[in-house]
Formats: sequence, structure tokens, C-alpha cells
Amino acid sequence: MGNTTSKIQKNWGWFFGLGILLIIGGVSAIFAPFLVSLAIEFIVGLVFAVGGAVMLVHVFTTKDGWNARLIYSILGAFNLFAGLMLMFRPLEGLVALTLVMIVAIFVNGLIRIAVGVMAQPDQGAGWVIFVGCISVLASVYLMAMYPKVSVILLGVIAGASLIAEGAGYIRFAYGLKNNVSVAV
Repeated sequence: MGNTTSKIQKNWGWFFGLGILLIIGGVSAIFAPFLVSLAIEFIVGLVFAVGGAVMLVHVFTTKDGWNARLIYSILGAFNLFAGLMLMFRPLEGLVALTLVMIVAIFVNGLIRIAVGVMAQPDQGAGWVIFVGCISVLASVYLMAMYPKVSVILLGVIAGASLIAEGAGYIRFAYGLKNNVSVAV
């Protein structure tokens, strides 16, 4: 185990370089959020379409009964249709995906608030509640800006995520270089 750790420590520069690349990608995504949003939306549509097609093929190859085949047929057709709609109607797809994301941020915030309240008086429970409140407020703001925000939200969130990941890898590389334990 010690040998593996020393190999990783010797290659700290690769983690640092990955962190820099992720930050550059994140900044680029923030400067071109519409294009990144379209790319994400297309990929989601492609995944739905391929999944739906696989389910439809599964209808003819399964040994399950007619009930299962009927369910596979309905789900497969729905997923294929949804995927094709996302791929070939990109602006409408962005509006739909943005609404799903805003609802997810809202629900995530409510769950964090509930978890924080249940965790009291444990240390850090207040921070969990605070972050949950920020998520709820952010989702309310985004809903007020909806549908105008639809064309950029996915790209901005992807960019921010890449920047955060890059910063984490740079911090990890720093810890490896200086033989310091750093949580990622």
C-alpha cells in the first residue's frame, strides 16, 4: 500500500494539470453557457433515445410475460420519443430540462433543511439548514426568471461544477506534493 501511495505522490503534477484543465473548461463553459446547455441537452436526449430503443428491442428478446413486454413497450416508446424530442427540438428541451433542474434544486433544499433540523443539536446542522435555505431561495429566484434563464442555466451550472472539481484536484495535488492529508 505504501508503494502505491508514493507512486501517486510522485505524480502529483498530473492531478494539478487535471485541475487546471477542469478550471479552464469551467470558465469556458461559463463564457459560452448557451452552447454548453445545448450540448448537455443533446447528450441527455441521446441517452433517452438509445435507452428507449434498447427497451423496445428488449420487448422482442425477453422471455418475460406479456405484462412485462407491455411495460417495456410503453417505457421504451416514451423514452425514445422523449429523447428524439430533446435532440430535435433543442430550445423546447432546454426549457423542459431547466424546469426539472429548478424543481430538483428546490426539493434538494427542502430535504437539506429537514435533515439539518433532524440533526440538531449536532455540530454542522446549522450549516446544512443554511445551505438548504440558499437552495430554496435560488430555486425561487430561478423560477422567477423562468423561462428566460433556460438557455444558459445548464451551461452555468456545468461550468461552476467544473471549476469546483478543478479546485478540488488542485487542492488534492497540493496535499500530495507536500505529503499532507487533504480531503477531496
